[in-house]
Amino acid sequence: MPYRLTYKFNISWVGAGLNDMAQAGPNAQTLGLVNVSGGQNLGGTGTGGALATADITALTNAAAADMSAQLNANIGVPQGWISGQG
Repeated sequence: MPYRLTYKFNISWVGAGLNDMAQAGPNAQTLGLVNVSGGQNLGGTGTGGALATADITALTNAAAADMSAQLNANIGVPQGWISGQG
């Protein structure tokens, strides 16, 4: 596979009354997750194996599905932030 998409993503709790992460400061509660092992891999479908626009769509859709699955599997963590248990 000539192309691999890797990523790291965070979900943070800004808290009531705060507008953004800058106001929340460095102590905001955050759950950090990374791509599935090996990332999202794809052979280019363009001429000579070049990356095509459809390949970008396939890679980002796969990444979105992975992020959704990981966040849903860990939903208890951000839910706990509301009650002070996170």
